[in-house]
Amino acid sequence: MLTEVKYPIALFSIQHLMFLAVTVPIAAIIASFLAKKLGFNKKVIWVCAIIGLLCELQRIVFFIEGSTADGFRLPGHQLPLNACPFQVVLIVILALSQKPEEHRKLLSYMYPMMVCGGFLGMLLAGEALSYHGLSDFATYRFFFYHMMVISLGLYLYLSKPFQYSIREYGTSMFLTFCSMFLGIWANAFFGWEPRANHMFIVRPPAEGLPILNLNHGWLVYLINLSWIGFVLITLCYLSVIIKAIKEKLKAKARG
Repeated sequence: MLTEVKYPIALFSIQHLMFLAVTVPIAAIIASFLAKKLGFNKKVIWVCAIIGLLCELQRIVFFIEGSTADGFRLPGHQLPLNACPFQVVLIVILALSQKPEEHRKLLSYMYPMMVCGGFLGMLLAGEALSYHGLSDFATYRFFFYHMMVISLGLYLYLSKPFQYSIREYGTSMFLTFCSMFLGIWANAFFGWEPRANHMFIVRPPAEGLPILNLNHGWLVYLINLSWIGFVLITLCYLSVIIKAIKEKLKAKARG
């Protein structure tokens, strides 16, 4: 069972915003530095894979439940099926690949999911923050892991493993849409676990949020979640979209 926290962090409190103010700029600086210094380098992916696995190990040790009589197991709501924890699996797949830059579909999906998902994970960390306090190592692990996710996501774009195009934008949108279905199925599978909320499909990540709430029913919430995802992915690929439009207009002018 989860232990009582002495100093829980409230959502959007000074402590919470301080974590954001420190981790997000650091993530951007690291990504920019590595992209300029190393370009697309497989060693960066390996380092992130090791960091991700160590963070996942700490999370498992923290949340494991059971007894000597019944054995110990990770509760269903703590499986890495949310957008950010699942990135560990994808990062390891990239690290084990001979030429990770050839996984265009996977990279096009990971880039916006890691950048936006990592930031939103820290911004709307309602359930996570309510469990931990400033005296808890799990709090720092949570923000450090999400900082790594944001940084690697930006790095995958800035290091230009290939020329991102409209095709990658469409692929990212499609795979993210598929992730929503996987989230619905995963939550159905763990229906016996009321705390399960993979991909934030069951309920909002925190209470009292504007737009992302259940005030008008679950279907409206899901629609709002979908269009927010659409906008965020579009923003990530905005420069690609603008470039494609300019090229098309130039082609029309010539032709």
